[in-house]
Amino acid sequence: MGGRRRDQQWREFERLVARIEADADPHGIVVKSPDRVRCKDTGRLREVDATIRSKIGSSDLLVTIECRDRAKVQDVTWIEQLASKKQAIGAALTIAVSSRGFSSDAEKVAARHGIMLRQTKELALSDLSPLLGLDLVVFWHKGCSCTGVAVRSFRQGEGDTRPEVDEADYFLPSDTDIFAEIFHDDAEGTRWSINSIWLEVQESLDPYAEIEKAAPAELRTARIHYPGTVSIETPKGSMKLGHVFLGMAIWIEPEFVSIQDAQKTHYSNKGGVSIQRVEFSSSRTKDWRISLQTHSEATDLADVRVGGNWPRGQNQERDDQ
Repeated sequence: MGGRRRDQQWREFERLVARIEADADPHGIVVKSPDRVRCKDTGRLREVDATIRSKIGSSDLLVTIECRDRAKVQDVTWIEQLASKKQAIGAALTIAVSSRGFSSDAEKVAARHGIMLRQTKELALSDLSPLLGLDLVVFWHKGCSCTGVAVRSFRQGEGDTRPEVDEADYFLPSDTDIFAEIFHDDAEGTRWSINSIWLEVQESLDPYAEIEKAAPAELRTARIHYPGTVSIETPKGSMKLGHVFLGMAIWIEPEFVSIQDAQKTHYSNKGGVSIQRVEFSSSRTKDWRISLQTHSEATDLADVRVGGNWPRGQNQERDDQ
């Protein structure tokens, strides 16, 4: 378990570096992490922590990124390995990133082999550029709970009848597994669950559209019509279904991420690059984040890169404050 956690931490470090590089110059480049590049010596694909691909005129340009998040300063051995790998895969440039910096010998060898060095450090709030001083980000999350499921048998001649839930023939037990494939269409050979029905309801109706944020849960019932081809097993035997009534409690709740809890990173090399980045990340939904990035000496808001990842155009969104 410890090894798996370390692997996850290293991979997230690599992705952070890739995001920094992508936002450093987002025009005309493609950043991918991880990536695989074909070795010119063996013909085999070799993995790199990240790549930056772009075009100069009609020529393709490949820059590779290799990262190490370790407790010690990186020495010349790693740089020599990267120099050999850079040549084998035909990279125009390699960027080596360490969370602890590099030895003086490593710096000399890197300069000779066209390897650019970068170091990451955790940035104190007091050292953060005023341009990145966003106090709070609010991520909004959809929530739901099944309150009950009822079914009504198929009746010939009902056509477009819209019965109410109190006209149901059978109410499923409250402990019914919502992921169990209890509905089946024998003619089609398909089966599905209560959860599958709920996902279809969300796709077709958007039940959260009128739900007020941070308000108490609202109770909604979806009526799903079936033409007598779908069955479910009940204590009285198999029932051909005309309607399913799905009761749900739904709400939209906030997750607050303050500047104190955000990840603050300084990304630099000696005498050159100096970048500050702030990432507000959701602890509840993987890969939801809002980022602000700028050069350390920037004084104009136009120099701030705003990025992130969240489901735009849905009720699941974020507010910046």
